[in-house]
Amino acid sequence: MLRSIIGSITTLAVVGVGGFLIWKYALNEPTNMGEAKEGLQNLGQQAGEQWDEMDLGNFTDVLDGLEGLDFGDLFNDDPKLGDNTTYLWRSDYIQPSNGGLQLKLLNALDDTWQTEFAQAVSDWKESDALVLTTEQVEVDHTCTRIDGVMVVCNANFGDTGWVGINENSMLDGVIQSSVAKMNEYYLRNADYDHRRFTMCHEIGHGFGLPHTDENPYNSNLGNCLDYTDDPESNVLPGDVNMNKLRSMYLSRRLRTVEEDGTVVERTELLLR
Repeated sequence: MLRSIIGSITTLAVVGVGGFLIWKYALNEPTNMGEAKEGLQNLGQQAGEQWDEMDLGNFTDVLDGLEGLDFGDLFNDDPKLGDNTTYLWRSDYIQPSNGGLQLKLLNALDDTWQTEFAQAVSDWKESDALVLTTEQVEVDHTCTRIDGVMVVCNANFGDTGWVGINENSMLDGVIQSSVAKMNEYYLRNADYDHRRFTMCHEIGHGFGLPHTDENPYNSNLGNCLDYTDDPESNVLPGDVNMNKLRSMYLSRRLRTVEEDGTVVERTELLLR
């Protein structure tokens, strides 16, 4: 009880100090709600202007290559690090009796990424749990999210600590849209294996798959969701991910209620 009270007091103190700093330095000490609202609007405008000033399509400030860098260290800032949860797309994109996940990938990449994209899509299409279509759209370095599809894009996001990133938009634990981003700061002049691995990896997360291993310095497992310092043998989806996809998207869950009120859930893997 005492520990809970102390924790609550600490939380209130942190919030109070934070609120004071925002009031004093960010909002210029507003004396009423009107001034506070105006200050918040100015903050939002300044943040938007700073974002607009970032030229994500400027590739003059990129690395010459990954020589001298530890590729394994470029996963440390992956937001999916340590999360082994498997996520599903919303049900209206899943047809267990007719190929599983039916998903469109919008190709918003520039010309330098077309080979890697085509190869990754071809590799993932080997899964009988995926029905993938692609559409090439205008190059979009801002990587605009679009509901119901996966957008695949590239831009110079700078020295972020990650070579690629996937952002799934979730609602009630279900994927609504996905964006797979390739970071040109590291990858513009990287070799083909590093680029192909990253493309395969981020698209795989877009289907809702977790990592298969997060130690980049142990033996490769032969799949692109395995962290690695040497991606040459990890550029394909691998059997482990193909099996996961089958259990995710080719299964049907049936619930029955017994006479005593017990709910029994049965999962059926559908064979095609």
